[in-house]
Amino acid sequence: MKKITVKTILSISLIFIFGVQSVSAQRWFKSSSLEFGLIGGFSHYKGDLVKTTFEPQAMKPSFGIITRYSPQQRLTIRLSAQYGQIEGRDDWYEDRLARNLSFQSDLWDFTGALEYNFNTLDRRAKSGVIPYVYSGFSVFKFNPKAEFKYNPNGQMAAYLTPGVYAELADRNGEIVELQPLGTEGQETTEFNDRKRYALTQIAIPVGAGFKFKLSHNWIVGIDYGMRFTFTDYMDDVSETYVDPQRLTAQYGPMSAAMADRSEVLHDELLNNRRGDPDNNDVYGIFGVTIMYRIHGNRPSCPTF
Repeated sequence: MKKITVKTILSISLIFIFGVQSVSAQRWFKSSSLEFGLIGGFSHYKGDLVKTTFEPQAMKPSFGIITRYSPQQRLTIRLSAQYGQIEGRDDWYEDRLARNLSFQSDLWDFTGALEYNFNTLDRRAKSGVIPYVYSGFSVFKFNPKAEFKYNPNGQMAAYLTPGVYAELADRNGEIVELQPLGTEGQETTEFNDRKRYALTQIAIPVGAGFKFKLSHNWIVGIDYGMRFTFTDYMDDVSETYVDPQRLTAQYGPMSAAMADRSEVLHDELLNNRRGDPDNNDVYGIFGVTIMYRIHGNRPSCPTF
């Protein structure tokens, strides 16, 4: 996914808002409602460690809570809090085994959005289907981790100062947090322009779904939304490899070991790529919703 600018997002948002306001000037009967419910499904990500947006092996369980308030039938304000997981691995693909990078992360997503409903239902109807689209603002929290595999006979052990790599012997199999390790030389003297990425960031959600009214009070639905982020580090992979000695001096041998997990070490001077910095990471959440309407179906005068 190409990197998106704040200017682009603001332009799209303004078009969306004014478009909705134009449609809302049409004639219909207002009906407000307040709903609470649950959402469950799967989460996934698209970045440097998966090949396709919908990589089956990257689909992880997701669940959360959601509330909706509809001031009128065409517009719905939604708030949701969801927990999921994301993962990507080079060993899922034969042609990426040499790089041998991987990550996994918990994912917390908090989203506020405005839904536009494409049709309306008579307030007396007990059933019906409403398709919708939405966009808004998300705050998400992640923390990429990976398993450390101790290999005393590997290239990394031979390259580091004798005895330094051996310090990691008792940490074999440990799930290691990657951000504190500065695996791409973040904030080192030579790479001071690479800042340590934040683990809480913002995203722009864009999604769609269907609501199925089962009765006056119960509504089920299906919902899918992509979150377009402003970071390329959800997987801890973006730029180039850094000399393991430099990483060891700044962050310790674990940083070097997790930065380059290939059989043949990469030379910093050759500007070898770990990832693609021109593409930001994206994550998506699919869910089935079960909503209970605790207030609604209040008729009012038509708007002209």
